[in-house]
Amino acid sequence: MAKKTNKEYLLESCRAQVAQKHKTIQDKIKGIVASLDDATKSSAGDKHETTRAMLQIDREQAGERLAEIEKTLEVLYKIDITSPAIHAHLGSLVTTNHGRFFLSISLGALQHENISFFCIGLQTPIGTLLLGKQEGDSFMFRDTTYTISNIA
Repeated sequence: MAKKTNKEYLLESCRAQVAQKHKTIQDKIKGIVASLDDATKSSAGDKHETTRAMLQIDREQAGERLAEIEKTLEVLYKIDITSPAIHAHLGSLVTTNHGRFFLSISLGALQHENISFFCIGLQTPIGTLLLGKQEGDSFMFRDTTYTISNIA
């Protein structure tokens, strides 16, 4: 079995973590729907109506979260890690003098082979600064100068 590249590992890890969040929210929604069904069968009254209203709010919030997660999954499945990288773009692995950044989704730090990688979205402040940069380019972020040494 061939060893995974850093980008393959990072993309798979991002997808797995987001897929787990997706499953958790789906399970939560199923539980809320079941509770709503049970509440419908119980007797009428103020307590009953309050319970149903609270469950409905929970259902709406979970539905909004599910929609966000599905958008995130769409972004992850659009990432092409095989295209050559001249400029930093979605799917690029950018190495700087202050860290390694995987331009994907905002997920935080991941470890692979004892190396830290920061999974960041393009809409984040540092993601915005990295987008379109080339090897050798520099930029300032929080009073620190970053110099790009490699884009993969």
